[in-house]
Amino acid sequence: MTNEMTAWTATELQDALNSASSDTGVKCQQLGDTNVLEVTLSEAGDFVLHVNVGETQILTSAVLWARDEQADPDAFEAMMLRSHKSLLPLCALSIDQIDGREYYELFGAMSCQTPIDDVLNEFTSIAQSALELASDIGPGKTQSGDAS
Repeated sequence: MTNEMTAWTATELQDALNSASSDTGVKCQQLGDTNVLEVTLSEAGDFVLHVNVGETQILTSAVLWARDEQADPDAFEAMMLRSHKSLLPLCALSIDQIDGREYYELFGAMSCQTPIDDVLNEFTSIAQSALELASDIGPGKTQSGDAS
């Protein structure tokens, strides 16, 4: 018996997610003729993730908020660099350009051979981390400069 699993393609992952949707509340659609999926998690308030299915990894991202909406972006970024491991142990934070504007984005990566239950757990984890981050230290929140 082998534990080897074939790698997901975007279409196969979309089909698996939509098949599980009645149990999980996940809706998935492929964006055009690309390897990018838009995944909506109803249990997380219809939170939207973008998922790129590559040859070896699945990259999941959640756009948070525009950098210019953060009261003090430099202080926020310094605090995140100092406390990232405790605040977001399974995710990473980046700054990305979308339509000429900088946004904070939370992302994670996993193998294309990850079982569907673990894929769903990763999606849920990223969505929960994004929602908690926005609630705790997003725009309009004050940062102490030290997250304990």
